[in-house]
Amino acid sequence: MAVNFQDVVNLVESLTDDQKAELVVWLLDRIKTHELTARERLAVFDSMTVDLGAVLPGYSDHREDWYDDAR
Repeated sequence: MAVNFQDVVNLVESLTDDQKAELVVWLLDRIKTHELTARERLAVFDSMTVDLGAVLPGYSDHREDWYDDAR
């Protein structure tokens, strides 16, 4: 029986938050039990990245702008 990927995505979206968390734990355990391909490793890595958004306007990474001490 072939399963359509979009159907799986739709089913996962219908899960409760607790069920989604259990699924994530199960998937992470599954990852540990077999050798990942390069594509699978990249997918796992991409899933761990977080977009924090843009830096606030006026942000400076210069020490002089953060501390008022003439170094």
